[in-house]
Amino acid sequence: MAILLLISLATIAGCDNGYDCELNNTSYNNMGFYANEDGKEQPYAYPSPLTVSLMVNGKDTIMINHITDAEEISLPMSYTQECDTVIFHYQDELCDSLYITHTNTPYYQSMECGTLMFHELEDIKCTNIWIESATIVNKNVNFEGDENIKIYFYK
Repeated sequence: MAILLLISLATIAGCDNGYDCELNNTSYNNMGFYANEDGKEQPYAYPSPLTVSLMVNGKDTIMINHITDAEEISLPMSYTQECDTVIFHYQDELCDSLYITHTNTPYYQSMECGTLMFHELEDIKCTNIWIESATIVNKNVNFEGDENIKIYFYK
């Protein structure tokens, strides 16, 4: 009986490979919403339904559908392209676009965990229907969850 118990314990202990792999292996670009009020930057919850999509391989792919009162969003970034296009569809059927230029850097974590992708933001341009401007505040897009871009809306 004791031998069977030792074999069982050795089997269970052998299952822990010691690797701490990321469960979520996608880096998200975190964007905060703001408005300038009396010359001061204020967090802004976009009040109307907002749909956000990414242009992927020439097709508009919805990522967030009809959110209201959002002060921030997080979107995955392309591994294969150097410029991501983010489209904001407003309730009045108008759209704004963000053009985010970045470099992709693969990071080999281990054979068990595979390769992760980090991004470095280089430039951002936007159209100006409801978006006044957009700025990069943290160029490193990784697993930290820090805000990367500030989007300023007209009020």
